[in-house]
Amino acid sequence: MKIDFLCIGAHPDDCEIAMGGTIAKLSNQGYKVLILDLTNGEPTPKGSVEKRMKEAKKAAEILGVDRITLDLKNRFLFDSIEARFKVSQIIRKYKPEVIFCHLEIDAHPDHVQAHQISYASRFYAKLTKIPLEGESWYPKKIIRFFSNHLRINLTPSFVIDISDFLEKKIEACKAYESQFGSFQVEDYIKTFARYWGLLARTEYAEPFYNHEILKINPSTLLE
Repeated sequence: MKIDFLCIGAHPDDCEIAMGGTIAKLSNQGYKVLILDLTNGEPTPKGSVEKRMKEAKKAAEILGVDRITLDLKNRFLFDSIEARFKVSQIIRKYKPEVIFCHLEIDAHPDHVQAHQISYASRFYAKLTKIPLEGESWYPKKIIRFFSNHLRINLTPSFVIDISDFLEKKIEACKAYESQFGSFQVEDYIKTFARYWGLLARTEYAEPFYNHEILKINPSTLLE
């Protein structure tokens, strides 16, 4: 199955927290989106792996997308050749046009490694004479998302307006009952989305970061 967007997170719930509104918006617009979790989040101090997998499945269904979870090691995630090959194989199989991944500046070591794996895998997927199945594929863009473990607010390259999809994002994040418990996840999500929205003169938004030059339609400047 050919997809449009591949969202790569270190753990189940990373993509939902960072860009759940954007995922819901893309899905609503008819784009094919796949969430790829590099680990299953186990060991986790809360809940069980079985419960977390059920929660992840429910969250993806709420957002209207598919999900794949790899078997790399949580807490010990590392940018290895094995990890690169596993993600590169997914890229070749599903042929995304755009990859979303973790920002490289992060307090969580797994998130930093996930960023490095994502960038390397994009490159590996296009190589010939490499032990990977399928045809070479090189996604047009790779864009980084803001992580909840980031300690400072960096100026984003752009934001995506999620005003019409904030509630869907909150619903997806709330699916992770074992992880959030009594934590006021709704207030947390709204506060961050409102902050970025205010800066972009809209109600709610999610920030993104890009190393490569983006081309836009002139009409976007009027929004």
